[in-house]
Amino acid sequence: MNAGRGILAVAGFPLRRLLAPQRVILAALGAAFPAGVMLAVRRIAGDLDRDFAVVLLYALVPEALCMLGLLVTMCPAVADELERGTWQHVSVRPGGRRSLLLGTFLAAVTWTAAVALFALALALLAAGLPGSGRLAAVFAALIVVSCVGRAALFSLPAVIVPKRALVASVAAAFVVEYLAGFLPAVVNQLTVSLRLRSLLVRWMGWERALPAELQLLIDTQPTWVHIMAVVALASVMLFAAGVILARRQFPPAEEA
Repeated sequence: MNAGRGILAVAGFPLRRLLAPQRVILAALGAAFPAGVMLAVRRIAGDLDRDFAVVLLYALVPEALCMLGLLVTMCPAVADELERGTWQHVSVRPGGRRSLLLGTFLAAVTWTAAVALFALALALLAAGLPGSGRLAAVFAALIVVSCVGRAALFSLPAVIVPKRALVASVAAAFVVEYLAGFLPAVVNQLTVSLRLRSLLVRWMGWERALPAELQLLIDTQPTWVHIMAVVALASVMLFAAGVILARRQFPPAEEA
């Protein structure tokens, strides 16, 4: 019970900071970007092909917007404490390091998912696609999966190299999620991008319509397998980050 209260208390602090007017305005501008792209494409091409619009929406929201939001919110998990000189107070509290990690993770997932869902609503309105209610449900689930998996991934650079966490996280996203993520599925089972693509294809009913070369990039396992795989990956990465953070000692010069 005390551990849960500590995690919620830590999560509440960055969320209150993110609700500052200037940050809300920046988040709203970012959320409006996918809708702006949809409107621009409609102006050029007229009515959007539904499948093309779905792929574009997938690239803009669960991939790009969620990734950027998590980079901003998850990476400073330890760096903020070091810069403010409060790390020593966190490190000596019972469960303080665990609460810091999991509280920041919870705040990053909550904030990024909320902004992405708002962006999704705007983009669907701008796209004017039929069956938007079903698409909203599909993409809402993809957003949650993306946020949980990528926030856990970014927790590792945040505790290993806190002062270079943003650079390290961008490198991890590029190498792990995009380069390794586009290897054939049979040898690529440890990326969130594989699970997201596979869920999108399954929920849109595209399995048989995909060309043979693209079918190599998806996994045809049932939905629950993909969800459990992301949960397992996130759990392992958070556990590893927690172990590293529990053993890390930052010298006073680094705290300054």
